[in-house]
Amino acid sequence: MNEVILQGLMITLIGMGLVFVVIIFLWWLMGLLVRVTTPKAALEMQAEKGQEVPPPPVLADIEKQRRAAAAAVAVGLAMEQGHSHPLGFEPHVGAGTINPWQSVHRSRQLQPQQKRG
Repeated sequence: MNEVILQGLMITLIGMGLVFVVIIFLWWLMGLLVRVTTPKAALEMQAEKGQEVPPPPVLADIEKQRRAAAAAVAVGLAMEQGHSHPLGFEPHVGAGTINPWQSVHRSRQLQPQQKRG
């Protein structure tokens, strides 16, 4: 019994170790891909040709632009929702009117149910 538990613990440790090794390898690989695919060469070529290189955008400016875009989308969606009902039909104004969907289901509830079997 003791050997079985030790063997199970050893397999667990090996499996967890392999998982962490693969995670670290993928982390390293992503860092390598970021370094390789960054367009530093294009910026250096523009600087050599005498063209003015635009300064990199500041993270705060990018975040402000994202928030402004999200606010604009939220306002647009809220305005659109105010014009129509979310299920595609207009809510009832009169007390006695119901839509066809409700009338079908209400009539089914009134009919006696037939049990099978």
